[in-house]
Amino acid sequence: MKRFGDFELDETLRRLSREGRQVRLKGQALDLLCLFVERPGELVTREEIEQQLWPGSNADVAHNLDVLLSRLRATLGDDGKSPRYIETVPRRGYRFLAQVKRTSSLADQRLNNGIVRRLLIYALIAVFAGAVSLLIAHTRYDKFVSPRPAPSSRGLGTRR
Repeated sequence: MKRFGDFELDETLRRLSREGRQVRLKGQALDLLCLFVERPGELVTREEIEQQLWPGSNADVAHNLDVLLSRLRATLGDDGKSPRYIETVPRRGYRFLAQVKRTSSLADQRLNNGIVRRLLIYALIAVFAGAVSLLIAHTRYDKFVSPRPAPSSRGLGTRR
């Protein structure tokens, strides 16, 4: 989950919320926001956006991009003339101005808890299997190894 301003963006669930309330944003407008939030402060060119949102398209997508930006700015309550979130860099592209903070979403926490739980189970199984293997080897040791002859006292002289 990523936070910026009053907004939270959960890219896993593809959900935008403002102050805990879900904001309606879907499709390519949400894809565009995700692209901006991934690269805060960096210039994102129009060409990069077109390649990301309309890969392989030969059509002129300039109008579509303008419509998406307008929709995204309206959703964020942003203004192109005095931007808080999306700055237009004339003839080059756009820059996401807000500071983005990464936080754990509930889905991330559940995923991480599931992974940790699974790893702990695997580790316990491995330790148990190792202990059983050692126990079996210890109890069967004499069957697999020939006994060593006891040291004899021959050849050892006694001093008197």
